[in-house]
Amino acid sequence: MKPFSLARVLQLAERRAEGLSRAVKFAHGIWLRARGRQVQLTTLRDAHVAQLARHLRDGVSAAQLQEMNYLQHAQAAEMQAAQAAIDAAHRDWQARLAEWMQVEQRVKALRLLEQRHLAQTAIQQRRSEQREHDELVELTHHQVAGRWGR
Repeated sequence: MKPFSLARVLQLAERRAEGLSRAVKFAHGIWLRARGRQVQLTTLRDAHVAQLARHLRDGVSAAQLQEMNYLQHAQAAEMQAAQAAIDAAHRDWQARLAEWMQVEQRVKALRLLEQRHLAQTAIQQRRSEQREHDELVELTHHQVAGRWGR
C-alpha cells in the first residue's frame, strides 16, 4: 500500500504550529508584563496623589507645586505610553493567536486526511487478505474435489 502522500506536509504544519504556539505564549507574556507595568505606574501615581494631597494641606510653595505638577504630567505621559504598550502587545498577541489557530485548523484537517488514508489502507488490506483467503479456499476445494473425482 502506498504511504500517506501528505505526510511531509503534515509534519511541517505540526512543526509550524509548535513554533507559533511558543510565539503566542511569548506574546502573551509580553502583554502580561505590560499590564503589570501599568499596575506599578498606577500604584506610584496613587501614592504621589496622596503625597500631594498631604503637601497641599500642609501648604507648599509655588516652586514645589510646579515641580509636583511637572512630575504628575510626566507620570501621566508614562501611563499613556504604558497603555500604548499594552494595546500593541495585545494586538500582537491576538494576531499570533489567530495565525496559530489557522495553522492548527490546517493540522487538524491534515490529520483527518491521514486517518481517512489509514482507514482506506486498512480496508484495502483486509480486502486483499480476504481475496487471498478465498483463492486459497477455492484452490483447496478444487484439489479436494479433484481427489474425490478420480
